Order: sequence, then C-alpha cells, then structure tokens
Amino acid sequence: MFLSKFLAAADHPYLMGTGGRKMNNSPMQGLTVKSLKHHMALQPLFIIMGCGVIFVTAYVGRLARKSTDVNWSKKKDPVDPMSVYENKQFKMFNVGGVDHSNLSTIRNEPNYKE
Repeated sequence: MFLSKFLAAADHPYLMGTGGRKMNNSPMQGLTVKSLKHHMALQPLFIIMGCGVIFVTAYVGRLARKSTDVNWSKKKDPVDPMSVYENKQFKMFNVGGVDHSNLSTIRNEPNYKE
C-alpha cells in the first residue's frame, strides 16, 4: 500500500503541470546542441574537456593493462605473473634511451625461480 502511494505521487500536477518541477528543471544552457551552437565560447571548453577525459581514460586503461602494479592473473606464486615483464619496457616514455631487451642479463639479476 505504501509503495502504490509512493508510485502514484509521480503523477501529481506539481511535477508535470504549469510551473511544475519538470518544466523548471530543464537542461542547463549550453548543454544542448542548440544552445551550444549559440554560445561560441563554450565550444572550445567542451572540446578541451572531452579530449582530457579521453586521454585520462586511455591512460588509466593502459596502466591497468600494462603496469606491474595490477595483477590480472590469480596465481598464488608472485614470480609467475611478474616474469612476463622480464626484459620488457612497461613505462610510457623511455627518457634514458635504455635498451630493455636484455637488461636483466646485463644487470646480472638473480633468478628467484630456482
């Protein structure tokens, strides 16, 4: 009974009628295509913010896929998932110009598997 009264309240005139909340809560100016064409100063803002959101999303996705901080496999031994990153560059930029193809052999890193 309480639920039916609650759902029936959505048909009240103060929501949909003249001066109602739905009419007063229309989309903000500049958030529709029609008003965005009118406000030229908002167009670069939307483009820059859109590019920023795309870059952040791509970077977080890249970190989730290629970083050593995230382990997607559920193996108990931590050596097995981390052996994938042996002799691979996982940073985005190689500032020092280091060749990562044989870096662990050059450094004489110990083999912990044995």
